[in-house]
Amino acid sequence: MTASKATKWAARPDRSQALDDLIMGTNSSSITSKRSVERLYYPNEPHFFRFFVKKPQRRAPLINRGYWLRLRAIDVIVRQFLERPSSKKKVVINLGCGSDVVPWQCHVRYPQISEDALFVDIDYPDLMRKKRAIVLQTPQLRDLLGTDVTISEDDNDPVLLKSARYCQLACDLRELEALRRTLDSILLLEDAEVLFVAEVSITYMDTPSADALIKWASGIGQAEFCLLEQILPNGPDHPFAKTMLRHFEKLNTPIKSVQQYPTVESQRQRFKDRGWAQVDIWDLWEAWSSSIFMTSAERMALDQVEPFDEWEELMLFGRHYSVLHAQASPTGVENTALKKQAPAPLVYPFRLEITTRSPSRPIKRRFGQAMTLHNSKGQPFGAHLYGMGADSRSDSYDLYRVDASSGSLKLPVDGPGPRMCYTLTDLGDYGTLLVGGRSSPSKAFRDCWILPKGPGGSWQKTWELPKPLYRHNTCRLGDSSLALVIGGRNGSVGVSDDSFLFDPDKGWVKCEVRIPLSEPLFGAVLCCSRPQTRAGFFEGLYCGGLRPDGTLNLDRYTWELVIAEEVPLIRFSKISSPRLAGDSLSIFGAEVVNIEGFPVICGGIGNAPSHQGQTITVLDASNGPLSIIGLVTAGENAADWPFMIGSSIITDGHSLNVFGGGATCFSMGTFWESRTHRMELMGQWELGGYGGRKPAPEYLESPKLLLAGDGPTRSVSAKVKAEVISIPRMRVKSSAEFEALVKAGKPAILEDVDLGTCREAWTSEKLMGMTGSEQEVVAHECPDDTEKMDFNSKNFRYVTDQFKNIIKRIQSGGRLYIRSLSTDNPTDQPANLENDFPSLAEGFTLPEELAFVKENLFSSVLRISGRVNMWLHYDVMANVYAQVHGSKRMILFPPSDVSHLSFAPGASSSSLDVFASLETTSLQSTRPHEAILGPGDVLFLPPMWLHTATPTSDLSVAVNIFFRDLQDGYSTGRDVYGNRDLAGYEKGRHEVAKIAKSFEQLPAEIRRFYLDRLADELRQAAG
Repeated sequence: MTASKATKWAARPDRSQALDDLIMGTNSSSITSKRSVERLYYPNEPHFFRFFVKKPQRRAPLINRGYWLRLRAIDVIVRQFLERPSSKKKVVINLGCGSDVVPWQCHVRYPQISEDALFVDIDYPDLMRKKRAIVLQTPQLRDLLGTDVTISEDDNDPVLLKSARYCQLACDLRELEALRRTLDSILLLEDAEVLFVAEVSITYMDTPSADALIKWASGIGQAEFCLLEQILPNGPDHPFAKTMLRHFEKLNTPIKSVQQYPTVESQRQRFKDRGWAQVDIWDLWEAWSSSIFMTSAERMALDQVEPFDEWEELMLFGRHYSVLHAQASPTGVENTALKKQAPAPLVYPFRLEITTRSPSRPIKRRFGQAMTLHNSKGQPFGAHLYGMGADSRSDSYDLYRVDASSGSLKLPVDGPGPRMCYTLTDLGDYGTLLVGGRSSPSKAFRDCWILPKGPGGSWQKTWELPKPLYRHNTCRLGDSSLALVIGGRNGSVGVSDDSFLFDPDKGWVKCEVRIPLSEPLFGAVLCCSRPQTRAGFFEGLYCGGLRPDGTLNLDRYTWELVIAEEVPLIRFSKISSPRLAGDSLSIFGAEVVNIEGFPVICGGIGNAPSHQGQTITVLDASNGPLSIIGLVTAGENAADWPFMIGSSIITDGHSLNVFGGGATCFSMGTFWESRTHRMELMGQWELGGYGGRKPAPEYLESPKLLLAGDGPTRSVSAKVKAEVISIPRMRVKSSAEFEALVKAGKPAILEDVDLGTCREAWTSEKLMGMTGSEQEVVAHECPDDTEKMDFNSKNFRYVTDQFKNIIKRIQSGGRLYIRSLSTDNPTDQPANLENDFPSLAEGFTLPEELAFVKENLFSSVLRISGRVNMWLHYDVMANVYAQVHGSKRMILFPPSDVSHLSFAPGASSSSLDVFASLETTSLQSTRPHEAILGPGDVLFLPPMWLHTATPTSDLSVAVNIFFRDLQDGYSTGRDVYGNRDLAGYEKGRHEVAKIAKSFEQLPAEIRRFYLDRLADELRQAAG
């Protein structure tokens, strides 16, 4: 090579060099993930990625399994190339190799067929020099080179390292003439069989250069090509595709070939058009499912390595990557196993009308379940429960309004614990049945719960499953209150082959299977397909789902259930009907709902590459055998459709209301379906009259659910309302009297306290005209349809406006509330009336009788509210609440009532609507105390007394003064609101977490036994 040619890649323009540097940067993330796979999945062979990754990181199970699949696909094609008999030299050329270790892995795994082969690594010069240095400095890597090694000392020499078994080349793959000369300098290509490998490398090149490279490679010796890169089977607007493309664009390394060759067929034709005679291609999910790449036993063995349940996301990843094997010369034998004939598409007269709505704040929830609830007026609401939230399993539910009504709904305050992959089944008048679920793939649940019909119902624990299950299927049997459960996982490696019948009066009964399934399944489709034809007999469809080895079930079954006197009998029969042909029923993770007798299958991932969370299939059994009567896929409308992976659906007439969903898009980010959708089903077949386009459900709030006990939440002898105790009113005549009141720890209302001139001066008109009224303040603003603020669900928004404008809006009926913050440093300093509102502070004073408050002052907070209720909470510091203008009603509870007031563990706020609950019997085990405050009243609030407030006038103005009443025990560090829990409690919570973790691996009953005993000891210590 001449000097000018040799240095051409070293003198690229600055912009091009910067792009090359970014592309090289993708190598670091890739090899870190491959190192994670190496450590976990290959414990019994030498590890080579460890020499290129200084600080190993354990990747998430999805990333580990995805990279394992990528590595396996490449490994199989390389092995098949090496083991094919030939008299010619075998050469494996890794284009854009990065820090891959294919040569060393092949020599360890396939020593005999690799011994005479030559492995050539090619990449950017800077990257290859670093790789060469590591190889030469590491005995375990250098051993491959043997004794006859040539190491270039010339920076312009593209051959950095040369030996009989391994070479390193520093070349720009866009410079094909230079690349050919460099390869010719190390071997005679015409006398060799050459396999080019490009694993997500040439896609970063401009497409004309990548195409030229592919065409050039077809003329090199007896050539083969292995290409692994991204595809867009459902277009760039599909949620996974959009997330993937955005990820690479954010890294400034956009993938380019995928735009021109988005499908497996376009990739196949790309190679065909460039001189490759035989081209076989699989998307990576097809590769996962193919015996060419792995056996069923190998797939199942992966579950032994680490628990895994991210199946939808693995399938999405696999559908968006392809592996291609091309040969320039045909093998002479047509390999029919590699030919994949797509079934003819089935066309049905079916369409959708879709409306969407974006909530006031991003809602993130997937793999929960939804149900319809009604208030006392019969108005419907949608509740989307539990599942996975933004960071972990959620202990709350999202509430939606599904029609145009403006009513409210009283919700259960406690119930089952957080979980995902469970089922909710409407059992008619009996209620809604919750069955099983999991916390992690290795921790399945067996508990079941019933939410009775009607407003104000509460969750009740019912019969437990005979075995823990998740990813199971549950369906209601006809119009009865019976339910059938089939399949599911009972841990990270087990799939249930049982069927269970649920009878609310008798519990669960295991069905006797007369004709079994070919294999047990999980995540399948189950429905009761037709009305009950005779007493005790039900039948339906069971299809889709995954087999125990993690591949899609392609069979379809009818099931028949006969409920005998003692043991129910069930049998399964395979279906071969052409009315159920095609891939539309070979689907995993779909939701099944019923609209006017028609089973509707929504979303999930299917055997057809087009079925990726945006497909609707409608079935019918009313006129004979079960058949598909409706099928529609988003296609080019992907951006408008909901992403029905982990989503939940309730019906309304012949509409589908879709909540939540989303997926982790491999290592490229997470797509959350935060919009709500209403999908109106229409077609030549009828599901009922079309009443016009309706709006999508409207998000309301996200209250938390406390974990209920095994039995009733509390035990009482009679259903009565709680007795409300009036807080005593008194006059304090000296500082000593007030200190005694503080020491007693009981609330009291101090009457006729001299607070200065504020009572006369702080009218709304004077507040708007005072000095400083133009300063900006932050206020809470409630929606127009509620006066209840809920800190947990954040059903309010923060608005910033001038002080006088907020007062004016409150005067006009605005649902606003001001809790003043420090004007100097609101994030680090507590509020202080003198500093924050000096013109107001001149008119407010505390009398000498409250000197203890001033001496131990922590903060002084201005509170101004319209018609809004403050949420139930407790304060860690003692405080006095001085009512200056207007009036307010406050309800207080002693600290001992905390377990009855829906406070989540570790939370200082509750979503309980106290004022509504006082009108029912739900608070009968509590001791509510009431304070009615008017101008000049000062309420003493002892620490930890739980309290809530509602104004009884259009405008309420007060000053709330917090003070320290303990000698020590307060937490150190930042505490703007004076509400940080005591240091001992914060430390104790950390210790509790450690204790709980130490019991994690024990069976549930043993774990609960010991933790309950520890709890008893803590209660005993509390006195």
